[in-house]
Amino acid sequence: MRDLLFLLSSMICLLRSSRSFAPRRVVVEQHQGQRALSSSSRALEAFRTTTTLEPVPPNLHRVVLMRHGESEFNNANVFTGWCDVALTQRGVVEAMEAGQVFASHGQTFRKCYASVLTRSIVTAHRALEAAGISYTPIEYDWRLNERHYGALQGLSKERTADRLGKARVMKWRRSYEARPPIMTEEHPHYNIIHTDARYQDLERIPLGESLEDTQIRCVEAWNNILDDISTAGASSSLLVAHANTLRALVMHLDDIPADQIEGLNIPTAIPFYYDIDIESGKVVNADNYEDDFVKVKDKDALGNFRGVYISDERKKRSFLERRRAANDPWLWALHDHQVGREMLVPEQKEGAAEDEPEGLNGIEEEAARNTELFSSALKKMTKDQEKVIQPEPSLDSIVNGQ
Repeated sequence: MRDLLFLLSSMICLLRSSRSFAPRRVVVEQHQGQRALSSSSRALEAFRTTTTLEPVPPNLHRVVLMRHGESEFNNANVFTGWCDVALTQRGVVEAMEAGQVFASHGQTFRKCYASVLTRSIVTAHRALEAAGISYTPIEYDWRLNERHYGALQGLSKERTADRLGKARVMKWRRSYEARPPIMTEEHPHYNIIHTDARYQDLERIPLGESLEDTQIRCVEAWNNILDDISTAGASSSLLVAHANTLRALVMHLDDIPADQIEGLNIPTAIPFYYDIDIESGKVVNADNYEDDFVKVKDKDALGNFRGVYISDERKKRSFLERRRAANDPWLWALHDHQVGREMLVPEQKEGAAEDEPEGLNGIEEEAARNTELFSSALKKMTKDQEKVIQPEPSLDSIVNGQ
């Protein structure tokens, strides 16, 4: 009976996914007009999407990139970095929706590449399973891990912005060269990361990274992938990673200038692809796309971004809402009652980012508290760790979106 109830619950969750996801993302759309948009945020309103995926041309290799589904820290609006949190139920459904899109196009992959963080691994498995191609081999690489957020890991993005100033925190989050404060041994994530078997062979575990630092290791991994696909011919590969590793990789592939990278956001679990020339390793411009998004005033603001989002007619609306939500990094993953006018990102005055912060006193306690509150993954990473048995969701709670 419990198995039957769980099966019915899962089916209802999938059927309701596009509707249950809408309310908090609608908030973002309602507030878009109220926010004073900077030139970089206007850039996010231009996307290219295809609902008819053409075969891979000869001498090219299609690489499909995708960010993991929503994680527990995404949902709580907490800095994640290398903290190994799990996907939320919403994030699992997002991954399955991506897999269903792959299936609708008959998409298969010769190989999948993922980071060694659970949210990337589970997204890859769920998407491939939903696509009916769970046999796809997966290669894991720590260099595809999310950017290490240093001392900010585990902190509330909203509270950190209130404490240190939004301009400074946004520089840490979105700019190319700004590096957050490093993680010290007192940080609750320090020992967890430094004793993790996944990183025992690393000569140096980062204590905090800028996007530039992240790009260096990510591009190294990408070059190894190019070597791997050089003999693969006209086929496809899947790469499942994280917001900042994908931003860094896209910046490299499309030659997006450092002063424009702040405007590039990657939504959760929406695949986009590049066709790569096998001989040169360069991106080939894609002609097969529809301009199906919001009208924009400054299309050039997106720079040279050539990624093409993959969708289908059934998932197009749900994907569109997630892309709109990703436009505003402050409102993403917040519920309706959590959104206030004071949280909207204003136009920053020149030099505002250089104001002195009040300090980071007490961040270890906050990081430990948020990790305990929002992360279940740290308690179930391996079979040897203590298993925390969560009660199965009731049918009523799922129907009511709780």
